Amino acid sequence: MGCCASRLDADGPYPDPTNTDSARATNSAVAATSGSRDASAAETTQTSSGRRRARHSHMPLDKHINKPLRRHVWASKGRAWTRAALDRERADFFDTRVTGRPEVWQSLRAALEVLWDPVAQGAAADGTDGLATAQGILDAAEITLPTGDLAQGAYDQLGNYYPLSEWLVADPTNLVEDDVTVADEALSTADLKDDLAGGDETTEDLDEDDNLRRREEKGKAVVDARDQLSVLARLSETARDVTVSFLKSDTVRVVARKIQEESGLATAKKVRIAYMGRILKENLSLVEQGWQEGHVVNALVFDR
Repeated sequence: MGCCASRLDADGPYPDPTNTDSARATNSAVAATSGSRDASAAETTQTSSGRRRARHSHMPLDKHINKPLRRHVWASKGRAWTRAALDRERADFFDTRVTGRPEVWQSLRAALEVLWDPVAQGAAADGTDGLATAQGILDAAEITLPTGDLAQGAYDQLGNYYPLSEWLVADPTNLVEDDVTVADEALSTADLKDDLAGGDETTEDLDEDDNLRRREEKGKAVVDARDQLSVLARLSETARDVTVSFLKSDTVRVVARKIQEESGLATAKKVRIAYMGRILKENLSLVEQGWQEGHVVNALVFDR
């Protein structure tokens, strides 16, 4: 028959190529190489998995990431800070803490006071200008710093988070001297007294609020639905939450009065509103002082 139908005969002059010694040797080498690669890949995978497990299991689950304390350096861009303003707002911040553990806030404040003024706190001689002393206070209270920077927050041993603003952690590099007049910080004597002590309302303020309330009750005040807002306030006296509605242009004094009426507090009490660690000025609106819709404010209850 033709060549297409022919096939090799076992008795022919050419041996079967699959049975040659060279073919068997080549096939054995390829199989050995493939097996070696598979074993190497499996070993690499097991090694990588073991390293990942070792890395994840290196820290116990009851431990938190804790980096050494380092100083925070910053410059103010949106506000000119004075020493008097820093001292006042830092004091207001720690006086209005209603969340977290009080003893942790006290330890954070003690550590920060060392960083603010190590000489006054007797920590200037520790060789680090107060840094080591502040670290010791944090360690004693079991406070951990994930980044080492207090301005990025701290955690207590229970995992509670304590946020701290940078103006609270360190003085800005462009701190303004107190004797320089700054428009943002220029407060009259009456404003300063009102901010620090809760102050008494003047007759003019009472008349203005009463007139506004009477206009609203009579339906003469024009209200735009887009300007209607609501805020949830947490009372410091009872830890109860109340929600009040107000206009975007309403001053903090008006909102505080509504909170007092909604909560049923006695007329002998006075409500001051605190937000983000500072007591708000009563002659400005919430929005003008940085409040954002949906955020909770603290309603601090004082005796008149």
